[in-house]
Amino acid sequence: MSNPVHVKVTLNRILLALVGREELVEEWWLSKNKAFDMKTPNEVYLSNEEGRKQVIDYVLWYYGGNY
Repeated sequence: MSNPVHVKVTLNRILLALVGREELVEEWWLSKNKAFDMKTPNEVYLSNEEGRKQVIDYVLWYYGGNY
């Protein structure tokens, strides 16, 4: 898989397009989320490669208009 830092930068760009403000992007990463069993997206992303894939898939699902 790609370098996690580069992927996270790309995810942040997508999240910014979805939520509109950088503060909200940072808040999203640090907020508990039901989709991740009440863990923060950051916790899941940093846990392992499968966690990164789970967060990437989640963000791309919403970016694709699937909500």
